[in-house]
Amino acid sequence: MKIRTLTYRDWTFEFDKQLTLDTYSQIKESGADLCICNECKNYIAYRDKIFPNEILKLFIDVGIDYKKEIEIMSFETLLNGFHNISGWFHFKGKILKGKDCRVSLPNGGFTFDLTTIADNFSIGFSEANDLTFFNDIQGLVQIEFDTIIPWVIDKIREKE
Repeated sequence: MKIRTLTYRDWTFEFDKQLTLDTYSQIKESGADLCICNECKNYIAYRDKIFPNEILKLFIDVGIDYKKEIEIMSFETLLNGFHNISGWFHFKGKILKGKDCRVSLPNGGFTFDLTTIADNFSIGFSEANDLTFFNDIQGLVQIEFDTIIPWVIDKIREKE
């Protein structure tokens, strides 16, 4: 196990790229691929255009396959017809420097404080392990993302 260090914008991470690569190589289908809803089908059809180049580079650097998100969620259709989608990935590691994107709410829940990368894409990091592909759920960094994408498939969107 070779532990590496990486700085991305305001964050510094310690991570195990090989363990992350090995984990993603064993995944046959992503969370979206396993779903039958039209929102996931639309996300899959547009997935290659979602992530800015600097995010794709970050994913390569830490060992994440961007086509193997653990989960996505469709929140709303915007007035312009675009769709608000959020999702997440994991890599084996920890945050050495930088803010945790999870913000606790007074009622006991939480929300996210994400960093805008492009007009239609935001990202954040937390030491969480929600619905992960990793067998050892300790020592994971969860990458949260939020994006706005067009509807590109010829199926209707399901009711909100």
